Amino acid sequence: MRRKRHVVVGIWMSMWGLLFSILPIREMRAQHPVPSSKKLEPQESVSLGRVRPLMVKRVGVDVENLWYLSLHDAILKALENNNEIQVQRTGVQVSEFALRAAQGAYDPVILIGAPPPAAALAATGFSGGAAAQGFGFESRAIPAASRLQAGRDAHAQQSRTFTYNFGMSQVLPTGGSWQFALSNQRTTTNSIFATLNPQFFTTLALDLVQPLWRNFLWNPTKQQIRIAKKALDLSDSQFRQRVIEIITQVQRAYYDLVFAIRNVEILQEAVELARRQHEENQARVEAGTLPPIELHQSLAEIERRNQELIAAVAQVAVAENTLKGLILPNLNDPLWRANIVPTESIEYVPPAIDEESALRVALANRPEVKQLQLQKEQTDIAIQYFANQTRPTINLIMRYASFGLAGTAAPPPPEFPFLAGGVAAQFLGGPGQAIESALRQRFRNVAIGVSISFPLRNRTAEAQLGQAKAQARALDFQEQQLLQRIAIEVRNALQNIEAARQSIEAARTARLARERQLEGEQERFAAGMSTNFLVLQYQNQLSQARGAELQALITYNKAIAELQRVMGTTLDVYNIRLSTDSR
Repeated sequence: MRRKRHVVVGIWMSMWGLLFSILPIREMRAQHPVPSSKKLEPQESVSLGRVRPLMVKRVGVDVENLWYLSLHDAILKALENNNEIQVQRTGVQVSEFALRAAQGAYDPVILIGAPPPAAALAATGFSGGAAAQGFGFESRAIPAASRLQAGRDAHAQQSRTFTYNFGMSQVLPTGGSWQFALSNQRTTTNSIFATLNPQFFTTLALDLVQPLWRNFLWNPTKQQIRIAKKALDLSDSQFRQRVIEIITQVQRAYYDLVFAIRNVEILQEAVELARRQHEENQARVEAGTLPPIELHQSLAEIERRNQELIAAVAQVAVAENTLKGLILPNLNDPLWRANIVPTESIEYVPPAIDEESALRVALANRPEVKQLQLQKEQTDIAIQYFANQTRPTINLIMRYASFGLAGTAAPPPPEFPFLAGGVAAQFLGGPGQAIESALRQRFRNVAIGVSISFPLRNRTAEAQLGQAKAQARALDFQEQQLLQRIAIEVRNALQNIEAARQSIEAARTARLARERQLEGEQERFAAGMSTNFLVLQYQNQLSQARGAELQALITYNKAIAELQRVMGTTLDVYNIRLSTDSR
């Protein structure tokens, strides 16, 4: 039975023709609330709306070709096209084929063969038999080992044997094996003692070998199959882990692109503020209320902000290329030249989760925990197998055979008429008669025996058993190390979210203060109570405050993505199902 295993990444979305319901940012935060070291009371949310298309020329980008992309669509594209995911999926397929290869040891084997007939050899002290191996049974021609003198002529005894066989064998899950063979021989000879010439001999045999101690149930084939099954589960878990990591990378890259575009918008506003200030300065210079030297200062500030804007546009190109590299299959995809327009709103709505709950979820969901458990199960299989190999070998051997003989009666030679003898009618006939006799079981043979063997020291099996036990102890230490690492990652993720939460609050307060400060300074400047330098300086401080708030919001969302990764809940948040389809 062919078993084909497919790793399917199922996302219920209409563009795949499947049901896909993905939570928006607010709902995602509600499902997996933002953790902190203490319970937080909900407060006023902070939100940045969608970015505008960045219509600035960039290398390799057709700015007119707009590609409106949500985070959910980006994740979908990554799961469909990401090359690393395809490599990991191929690894799962390799494990599937390895399991099928191990299970193939139980496939029955059919053998059909007819070795070439032996050439006639003179009986000059050399055995003229042709050994015809067929399915474990040896067929030999009649030996020519003597020379008879009849009068003045010397006749060398010769024989020819042709073998045509059929057989079937199979290894059993219990560690034993059975073998069925139907062996047929046709022999012709010039021996004066032959009573049938040609002679047809048929053997119908069934052999069974069953270990009773060593290799009973824990034979090498069964061990390989059990190890291969665990290896397949291990590759599935590794695939799940890699999918989570890729999704997290896509989240980060998406947020980096949003930040880069938003940062360009902030700097564009800063440049526009500087230009308006320069225009006001020109009007004041023309009115004689401002010295002309102030124009140079505002003009220099415009160019300085333009330099920052140019660098920010370059960062957009870098972030855009990084995201495309994660979600597009190759450079031939036409979307490589598209102008990505992120459609997600960057929001902050702080719910709460405690450390204990987050750690409990992480230990239940992290693929690394499952992988280590599978490795321990593989080691347990090895321990049981090698423990079995330290036992003596006791095999039960059973054989049932039926024989058939037929041929044509050979006339006695003229020189020796006394050799004439009668041949029973049941032995007269062709190959069909021999096969019929074997099938009718006229001549049977039943044999049952036990074979026992054991090495005097068996150091190989004992060493392999000791090695497996040592590996099991090492995995116990690795488990403790892994649990500690997961706990550290959860704590760090919670701390980063708490720090991002506080940074958002501080940045928002600072941005509001800078806005009021600039408004007041502009009023003072309009009344002649301030200077152009201070107005430009407060404009810079406001741009920096807006950038800091944007950075805090992006850091917060990236921290949420990292918490989802360390808790192993990324797939659940986005309703992603990794399934295996066997058929």
